[in-house]
Amino acid sequence: MIRESLTEWKKVTELLTRILDVREEEKRESVIEQVDKLIMKREELQPAIQAPFTDEEQAFGEKLLPLEKILQAKLKVYLKDIRLDISEQQKKKVSVNAYMDPYNQVYRDGTFYDKKK
Repeated sequence: MIRESLTEWKKVTELLTRILDVREEEKRESVIEQVDKLIMKREELQPAIQAPFTDEEQAFGEKLLPLEKILQAKLKVYLKDIRLDISEQQKKKVSVNAYMDPYNQVYRDGTFYDKKK
């Protein structure tokens, strides 16, 4: 007999992997909220999953390991996408500021620049 906490862990993990497949930027906030809730649920389930395990639970756990690796990979990709979007936003901000004030980034090295035309 497999413990209910293990089967619930598997369900939550599978749901997480499906949710992380949504890569649309418009839905990112809701995806992040759902991921956060599911990770919190996994943290609540974790104390209930303690040794000793039966042979059946051991085999069930070994089937969960590849699923965990897939989840970790998808989380890394999602985090990478978020970091990429943040860096793009920062670049846009810098370029907009440079466009609005083009002389702000002019380096003064002691040479004279004639401002008359």
